[in-house]
Amino acid sequence: MAVEPWVTCLVNGVLYNAMFHSDGSALDDDLVRAYAVALRVSPISDEPLRRQAAGLRAAVASDEPLASAFEPYPGWRPYDEAEFRSFLTRLADAVEQGIGPDDPGLPERLGPPVEDAAPRPRGLRALLRRLR
Repeated sequence: MAVEPWVTCLVNGVLYNAMFHSDGSALDDDLVRAYAVALRVSPISDEPLRRQAAGLRAAVASDEPLASAFEPYPGWRPYDEAEFRSFLTRLADAVEQGIGPDDPGLPERLGPPVEDAAPRPRGLRALLRRLR
């Protein structure tokens, strides 16, 4: 079963950021939470969050290879397929949990925008740096 091209872009965006902008970190629950927030604040896709979560699940259910789109830096361990699919499943769960019944906006725990706060990060990479 093939996934839609935008889903492939979303999955590759998550993989690329995990490999190269999260320092090849373990795909643990902290990274899942950070990426779930990042997808809301600085989305990779223009699709609604519910559709993104469904797209991640469709990618995991497909038989397409997901973890091998990019070669890791020399000396870095690549993610194996099962590990990355598990991460995408947990990410889809976290994205869905963060969506209110009719609210596509930011989760309340992030709070309202503060005018005096630092400028909003541009892109997933910048946001992840701020969340650390």
